[in-house]
Amino acid sequence: MATLIANSLRPDFRGITPDPRGKRQEQPARTAKGVKKLDVNYSTPELGLGLGVSIKTVTHPDKASNRFTKNLTRIDNELRAEAMDYHVRQPYAVLVSVLFLPMDAAMELETQKDSPSSFAAAVRSMRFRAGRVLPIGEPELFEAAFVALYEPGGPTKGAVRFFDVRNAPPRRGMPNNTLTLAQFVEQVRFVYDARNNPSFEYAD
Repeated sequence: MATLIANSLRPDFRGITPDPRGKRQEQPARTAKGVKKLDVNYSTPELGLGLGVSIKTVTHPDKASNRFTKNLTRIDNELRAEAMDYHVRQPYAVLVSVLFLPMDAAMELETQKDSPSSFAAAVRSMRFRAGRVLPIGEPELFEAAFVALYEPGGPTKGAVRFFDVRNAPPRRGMPNNTLTLAQFVEQVRFVYDARNNPSFEYAD
């Protein structure tokens, strides 16, 4: 997953890791608490850490509940710590988080009208970790966060759709307003440019 995202970003972020063959995984970056590893890392001598993508996965449902929500609190705690440590040291770094869930996480509980799916619960959890706009304050937030629904098997194995957690998810079922990989990459590039290459508009 890290190699897929890095390869998709590579045309605009030369030197991003992992490399095209998937080597140089989890390259280190300096934080306020020593050196930590990032799943996708774009760093330069001029920027320091320019762009980082943190990837989390939940691949199997909990045996007791048959839902994919058991580790959401742990994942949120991990993301908060990562964002804090990187942003305190490098406040201008753009950080993006992606939580990968099987598509089944959106399709469960179809007969329970009042219960949100695991996907909807994940979006709600991740939204509290997203939305950092300025390079000052709110170091515990990521600049952007996504939940990615992927197909682990069958004829469409490997298919993936990205959902921006700023949007409202359906209570159950697949969302309509998902992004392709190319559209996700465009969103990441937009967030990065907003920090590093902001556009300027004239009145006329």
